[in-house]
Amino acid sequence: MENRYTKTKRLMTITMLLTMSILLQLLEPGLPLPVPGVKLGLANIMGLITLFLFTPKDMLSVNLLRVLLASLLRGTLFGTAFWLSLSGVCLSTVMVILLKKYTPMSIIGLSVASSVFHCLGQILAVSVIWDSIFMITYLPVMWVLSVPTGVLTGTISKQVLIRMKKEA
Repeated sequence: MENRYTKTKRLMTITMLLTMSILLQLLEPGLPLPVPGVKLGLANIMGLITLFLFTPKDMLSVNLLRVLLASLLRGTLFGTAFWLSLSGVCLSTVMVILLKKYTPMSIIGLSVASSVFHCLGQILAVSVIWDSIFMITYLPVMWVLSVPTGVLTGTISKQVLIRMKKEA
């Protein structure tokens, strides 16, 4: 699929995916959800789309830049929220790249895995920051909730890719 993109169109598309991911990350905390600390992971949609349209390196760049720039815009750069977000996105991105390369998982399966590993990365980070292993007791709750959110974001990603292929 990458051969459809000229160098300029490729850069423009990746930049738009990054911009949309930043916007989603900035808007998502405003969504009312019943469980504290749980988010839908809407910004992950743009990372998954980037992985399927371009390369793992591009996905990693979009995800890392999203966390950095959204934290900078929010004024939380190098605060606890930044480190939690960064650890979650690093672990989930690396795992999704490996799973896509070595397994036949669908985009929905990869999205669920991303959600699960994002939770793990955040719990590990908060355990280190607060010097308390007891945060790990929240992990089962987060994992149970990460499955439907991963299915949701994976389904949206799949539908976007289907529509992009029809227009291309």
